[in-house]
Amino acid sequence: MKKTLGLLLLLSSTVLARQLTLDQAIELSLENSKEIKVSSMAAEKARLNVGVAFKKALPSVVYNGSYTRSEYGRDIYKNNDTRVNAKGGYNQKITISQPLFQGGAITGGIKYAKANRQIADLSFLGQKRDTRLDTIQIYSDIVKNQRDLEALKASRHRLSVTHEKQKAQLDLRLITKSDLLKTEYSILEVDSNIIRTNNLITVNKEKLRIKMGLPKNEDITVVDFDVPTNLSHSINFQADLNQAMEKSIDAMIAKYSVDMADASKTVARADMLPQVSAFGSYGVENERTKYNATTDDAEWRGGIKVSWNVFEFGKNYDNYKIADLNKQQEELKEKISQDNIDVRVTDAYLNLIKMEKERESKGRALEAAQENYDIDREKYISGLISTVDFLISETQLRDARVQYNQVVVDYLYAFEKYRSMLI
Repeated sequence: MKKTLGLLLLLSSTVLARQLTLDQAIELSLENSKEIKVSSMAAEKARLNVGVAFKKALPSVVYNGSYTRSEYGRDIYKNNDTRVNAKGGYNQKITISQPLFQGGAITGGIKYAKANRQIADLSFLGQKRDTRLDTIQIYSDIVKNQRDLEALKASRHRLSVTHEKQKAQLDLRLITKSDLLKTEYSILEVDSNIIRTNNLITVNKEKLRIKMGLPKNEDITVVDFDVPTNLSHSINFQADLNQAMEKSIDAMIAKYSVDMADASKTVARADMLPQVSAFGSYGVENERTKYNATTDDAEWRGGIKVSWNVFEFGKNYDNYKIADLNKQQEELKEKISQDNIDVRVTDAYLNLIKMEKERESKGRALEAAQENYDIDREKYISGLISTVDFLISETQLRDARVQYNQVVVDYLYAFEKYRSMLI
């Protein structure tokens, strides 16, 4: 029974563990991200608002009915012209109304809703872009910290071997107590870094789990990956910059924001013009001589209704001027957006080139640190250099490995960030 229970627990822990590649992590994030779901709902609301704007141009049917009860009675005439006293009365009417001329308010509303829908759809794509980029960064940080952990454990092992030899040398009085203490200090420093790195892995895995929408009790293991070199060689910077200036999400949002402001200006102008609609109604229009009206008193009515705010102390004109200023603001913002896109894309490209060279230099530094450590290790064994010199060489190798791990993931993120600006 105990063996069966142990087997079930082992299978359960296996089921709850998930191994993920970078592509799988991105796919899960795009499917389950709460931010993307919120953005998707906003896009759906914008699509529904387009339908609402179109339907304002269609006929509307309104029913009005009322029942009134008063404290005191009043004289009314019944069907046989008998005069009676009553305290209650009922009226009802159904009206069909069709807008004929709204001064451009309906057209402006449709244009506004369409532009708003485009912005919502672009914002949705932008959220997916940002979620993908965030997932790459979190995943890359986990991989980087795992590589750092391996480097730290390797350093810990080297120092431990040295420490054991030093204890034997100390017993033979070949070294001093100070040499042993320096090595022990280095071991404690590495242990501290191992704890810190493990903590970073734990926190980043939790961030990744939340981003992917996985349950808290599901353990994840990220798969290491290789980052190609010379990624900039496939880039046509000028073509990419032109695309970003014209068709990127930020550029298109700025463009449609101008369209929204122009539509708002049209609606504001419509408030200063007459509103004309046709209507037809059937029912009891008013009480006339009967307080408690019946269907025999209903009648058809129809006509044209004109509404015009002729004078409101210039309030509508002020609103129109505000809308015009808003449009001018959005046009300036569009130009500012173009300038910002130019600067950001250029900066991202130059940063990518810098990271490419830095990766190469850190790689050479790692090779040099490894070569220097191998030489100093032989010298230390032969007694040609001091413990301090050997520990400096070992620390340089460890730091070179950690710095190289960092520059590799920074290089990948710089490339992905540059690509994201073109979308």
